[in-house]
Amino acid sequence: MPESEDYARYTTANIPAYLLRCLAATMSDFGIDPARLCLGLGFTVEDLTNPACRVSFRQGSLMIRRALQMAPNKALGLLIGERETIASIGLVGYAMMTSPTLGEATALGMSQQKFAGSMLEFDFVEKGKSAMVTASNRFHEPDIQMFLMEEAFSSFLQIARGLVGNSFAPLRVDLSYPAPDYAAEYDRVFNCPVHFGQKLNAFVSDIEWVARPLLTYDPLSHRQALEFMEIGFSREREKEDLFESVERVVRQNLKNLPSFSEIAKKLCLSERTLRRRLADNGVSYQTLLDMVRKNRALEMLANPKLSIEQVAFEVGFCDAHNFRRAFKRWTGSTPSDMR
Repeated sequence: MPESEDYARYTTANIPAYLLRCLAATMSDFGIDPARLCLGLGFTVEDLTNPACRVSFRQGSLMIRRALQMAPNKALGLLIGERETIASIGLVGYAMMTSPTLGEATALGMSQQKFAGSMLEFDFVEKGKSAMVTASNRFHEPDIQMFLMEEAFSSFLQIARGLVGNSFAPLRVDLSYPAPDYAAEYDRVFNCPVHFGQKLNAFVSDIEWVARPLLTYDPLSHRQALEFMEIGFSREREKEDLFESVERVVRQNLKNLPSFSEIAKKLCLSERTLRRRLADNGVSYQTLLDMVRKNRALEMLANPKLSIEQVAFEVGFCDAHNFRRAFKRWTGSTPSDMR
């Protein structure tokens, strides 16, 4: 369970139920009554079919955990991602589908990810000849991390193929956790090299796909979709928008942290305005920085191939001593004890 500063975000019902709806349908295919997954969580299977349904991360993680217990070793995340399409993420999917290119559709999806029902945090990076979507945890939930990564990356594949055709294929998939017993399913789904025990969780494709035009592009429909999103989502926007924007900039540069002024510039704000807006919402920049570092460190400590010194460096510490002291302050445990 998150520390106190994260708890309100952990229990706020602001996640669209797209993923959980697909999970319920998949469990039904296994002959398991999906109603059992929802008992005591504050919603029913019927609620999940309502486009207005929102759940908290806590509710979603509990439902996923139950599903994994009822259907062990079933590669649930991969199976759910395979059945998802561009239409599975609602209005965001339609806006992506009417975008000019795959790159612009992806950038739009990244900017609106909180409205697409994701329980992870995604970043899109173009580097050299590769385009890469990286995924990181919102909260430290190690027993559902593999499920969330499987669902995210296999759905990325289906969405990309829905936009540019079945010829789309990733160059590789990198995952931070060890290979599961059903690792062969990854080869079947992705049909590309899959590397486990890596530093990052990343879905990597050739940069040439970014410029690929979409046959479904329509400028008028695209404009209308963006306008509908602005109207529909404006009621859901809250202080997390600012938090997530700052966290995203920090997360991309943990080893070489940008200054506060550089972060403000990236967000098109003055330092004074950014500091005031954070203070108005009862949080400091240092608190957000610590949350990002803590979540990244917890994720990397689960990889036994990485030394504590390597983890310290990856999250922006020059030496392991200062990292250990900070980690103890964040979690109440040492990195070794947590591992």
